Amino acid sequence: MKTALLFVLSFFTLVARGENVLNVYCWDEYLPKDVLEEFTKRTGTRVTLTLYDSNEAMLAKLSAGGGGATYDVVFPSEYAVRILADKGLAREIDKSKIPNWKNLDPRLLDKSYDPRNKYAMPYFFGTTGIGYDVKAAGQVDSWGALFDPKFGGKVIMLNDMRECFAAALRTAGKGVNEKDVAALKAAGEKLRAQKKLVKAYDSDNFATELQKGAAVVAHGFNGQFAKMMAEEPAGKFAYVVPKEGGTVWIDNAAIPAKAVNPDAAHAFLNFLLEPEIGARVVNSAKYASANLAAREKVDPAVLKNEVIYPTDEVLKRCEFMEHDGRAAAVQAALWRQIKGE
Repeated sequence: MKTALLFVLSFFTLVARGENVLNVYCWDEYLPKDVLEEFTKRTGTRVTLTLYDSNEAMLAKLSAGGGGATYDVVFPSEYAVRILADKGLAREIDKSKIPNWKNLDPRLLDKSYDPRNKYAMPYFFGTTGIGYDVKAAGQVDSWGALFDPKFGGKVIMLNDMRECFAAALRTAGKGVNEKDVAALKAAGEKLRAQKKLVKAYDSDNFATELQKGAAVVAHGFNGQFAKMMAEEPAGKFAYVVPKEGGTVWIDNAAIPAKAVNPDAAHAFLNFLLEPEIGARVVNSAKYASANLAAREKVDPAVLKNEVIYPTDEVLKRCEFMEHDGRAAAVQAALWRQIKGE
């Protein structure tokens, strides 16, 4: 899903006051430069792009006083959509302004985190698993590889609280939405013990670190690994959703409640659902798209790549993350301790 740098990246010259601007807050590599330029060419609306590396960073920014007014479109994962809606931080989507809504894959609509897609439009879906150097690591099929002392100093973990806890919980046979406090504390202890093995917590460069040999096993999102693996000889690197099961996620486009330019935001969402535009996004980002109509135009090699479009067998052992306030608070307290040590 999903890496980012914590800085503001603009693809365009700073615009004069009064010019039509769309401010987008997003994961890295989700919106190719040429796609944004095409939107500007057609509409006259310039796009500025700010990148984040976790849902928590995005939620914190929108929850801050007046922070939501900075952005017109954000890309929350499913559990973060629920938080935005519950906190009144997301605007209801006006589907009458998005005629291309019909192009969405119905299998990804009307999920429990956003019934009737009141607040969010599915954009990408994918999995979280382990990328690894085949020669250095051997065959990897378990989350236990990320906690194995033999890989000490050669482990990359996502800088993502929920995903790290999910990996630890899975090793104990628990689900990613575990609510039992004792089980969460045990997962926290496992992550604390693992810390001495971890080279970095990195949601941006995990695939690059693996590629250049700085890591042997890396926790991360399928799309980044797929892109990296395409640059290397077949069989040098591999990606797996471990046998214990993993996370399947949907990243969505949403419009903050305080968006300054909601009309342009709706136009942008409609633009992204055009088949040709959707295909360009997939071919660049290497993530599976919710834009079903785009698949006829996606590179066939991408569609056949099971790292990008997982099989039904893989998806059956994956879970969507859900939001539970009490469990989240427990994890947040433990995560602060782990990262602060």
